[in-house]
Amino acid sequence: MNSLLFISENISQKFSLAENERLCILSFNSQNNISVELCGEGAAFEYRSLSVFGTEQKIHVMHKAQNTRSFLFARHILGDNSKAIFNGIIEAGKNCANISSRQLVNSILLSPSAKVISKPELKIYCDEVECSHGSTCGGLDEDALFFLQSRGMASGDAERILLSAFATELAKEHPDSEQRHKWHMQTYFF
Repeated sequence: MNSLLFISENISQKFSLAENERLCILSFNSQNNISVELCGEGAAFEYRSLSVFGTEQKIHVMHKAQNTRSFLFARHILGDNSKAIFNGIIEAGKNCANISSRQLVNSILLSPSAKVISKPELKIYCDEVECSHGSTCGGLDEDALFFLQSRGMASGDAERILLSAFATELAKEHPDSEQRHKWHMQTYFF
């Protein structure tokens, strides 16, 4: 099974991937509760999401076989009183060497009352794994805004360009060109 999903509605689902199966999910403004078990060698899971209205997401990945990999990449663009919660849990099971897992959450807050709660977790029960996680939160880059405005761009246009680049980068490495196109159409109007 090689599945590529584009999600723009809320889902709560469990997936189990056998040997060499791959699942890639591209999520836009969805409240998701997803559990994935990587049960066979070579199994891979990739989750990329963008929230611009505030969402709550829980993604739980259990590596139950050797030589499996996972990648969680979430981005938030939050204004007004919006709130996003991202909880990513990666478990590296016993006797599951050669696991590769990365988790990254980036958030841009456009308002002092916008909030993000990012909780990346790693639970490692074996040796010889490569697992990492990180989370960043801040506003738009003032130097980049200044640069664009110093070249004659209006403030609102400069902000939209930076937000569009932030959103577009998320799907840049997604393996399906049709889904990348859908993504660009969804995020075009920043």
